[in-house]
Amino acid sequence: MVVNREIIQRRLSKLEQSLRKLKDLSCVSLEDYLKSEAIQDRVERNLQIAAQACIDIGSHVVADREYRTPSGYGDIFNILQEEGLLPGELAGAMKQVAGFRNILVHDYLDVDLVVVYQSLGKIDDFRRFAQFVIEWL
Repeated sequence: MVVNREIIQRRLSKLEQSLRKLKDLSCVSLEDYLKSEAIQDRVERNLQIAAQACIDIGSHVVADREYRTPSGYGDIFNILQEEGLLPGELAGAMKQVAGFRNILVHDYLDVDLVVVYQSLGKIDDFRRFAQFVIEWL
């Protein structure tokens, strides 16, 4: 089977769009971030979109190539590592991204603003993931 490039490209475009916004927001100081609900909302939403784009891409590749069925979002990245598509360190980072996405979506009452702010320093993981995806295509 061949991975549907259009599906992947649309998600890569959305990922890049969110990463551009996050890069701009990463210039904000922690103090200013903590004072501004508007900035907090923008950061959280774009982290959520970026994470979901990566999950969707991974899920599509896993299903399309008929790899084993993942037990959850984080397991998608384990499978990509098992199949030789991601290095272990990046798979681990992306698994954390999937867990963080679940916190943003489901445990929104318990979101630690400092942890969210610190996530801005990890957007290179998303870019590295995108580079591997481009290689798969």
